[in-house]
Amino acid sequence: MSEKSKNIKDWEKFLDSEGVKNNLIRTSLYLFSYELLKNSIVDKIKDFYCIGFENNEDIYSKNYNKEVVNRLINGKQNIFLSSLYWLEEHGAITKDEINEISDIREFRNTVAHQIDRILADNDYNIDENKERRMFELMRKIEVWWIIEVEIPTNPDFDEKEIIYDEILPGKEIFYNYIQTITKELLKKKGEPSGE
Repeated sequence: MSEKSKNIKDWEKFLDSEGVKNNLIRTSLYLFSYELLKNSIVDKIKDFYCIGFENNEDIYSKNYNKEVVNRLINGKQNIFLSSLYWLEEHGAITKDEINEISDIREFRNTVAHQIDRILADNDYNIDENKERRMFELMRKIEVWWIIEVEIPTNPDFDEKEIIYDEILPGKEIFYNYIQTITKELLKKKGEPSGE
């Protein structure tokens, strides 16, 4: 495609007010989904290592600093990546999923910091497969915490049969609620609802 043709397509995308509205909705859902996933990755581990509260601050075990905070990835501290590696080491996710989540995060940074490209550049669009995959990964991690940490440490679940597919994490309920609203907004704008 010539540069002139691309410029025309970019302007057409930007001047389509319904398309811009829909892209803003999709962008919001993508960023929301990413924050839920990030919370499942970083905050759940942080909460796991929280051992108390003093002077209006949480107190964390020394193991949290040793196993997560102070871990160097390529010579640098990175709480997000070190949390991913912690989850992989404990069997919650795979190495391939670490790469997939890193790719999702990179695209999230593009969406958050270059939203103009999503709205006005024909070559940049919200990747609905990534958004769907974020939900699947968030659910997998949340269910892992329930199966591996919450159920074994709660006597209410002793000798009860747990059916994996019937576990419904709170974040999944929250996500489904927001996604339902999003689909309705897109549907009202004349788009297929994806069902």
